[in-house]
Amino acid sequence: MATGRNKDVLASLAALGADVTIPLGDGGDAFEEALKEQFGGDGIDIVLDYLWGPSAERIIRAGAKAGKEGVPIRFVNIGSMSGGDVTLPSAALRSSALQLMGSGIGSVGVERLVKAIDEVMQAAAPGGFRMETKTFPLADVERVWAMKDASARSVFATAAGS
Repeated sequence: MATGRNKDVLASLAALGADVTIPLGDGGDAFEEALKEQFGGDGIDIVLDYLWGPSAERIIRAGAKAGKEGVPIRFVNIGSMSGGDVTLPSAALRSSALQLMGSGIGSVGVERLVKAIDEVMQAAAPGGFRMETKTFPLADVERVWAMKDASARSVFATAAGS
């Protein structure tokens, strides 16, 4: 399952293995109800969250309300693009098997992190992993950084061929 704001990107995720996509929309009740359906259906084992903020609150509440009794849901926070804080009802922890954790520098030892990155890189090409990229001159970093284009990752080069 994948969630996101860009409906075109969500539609393309089926080719990468996403069995269900849920648009964030306004991040309100409809989003939370769609999440509950997924938590209560086959269940969700792990959430990889790059946004935090309001969408994380909705995901946590939906998991607490509709998750399978006693089945752990690992919620891994990776980023905070949507906000640095959440309001978390204590009942979400008491009434579910939710496990909150973070992923980033400091959450694991450097040696384990480097080993894991190497393993991901070794698996990427044979696994058919693709990522759309756009290359820009390094001199344009300020202009490109301000762009709101989520269709591809920006790659900066200092000179042709480098």
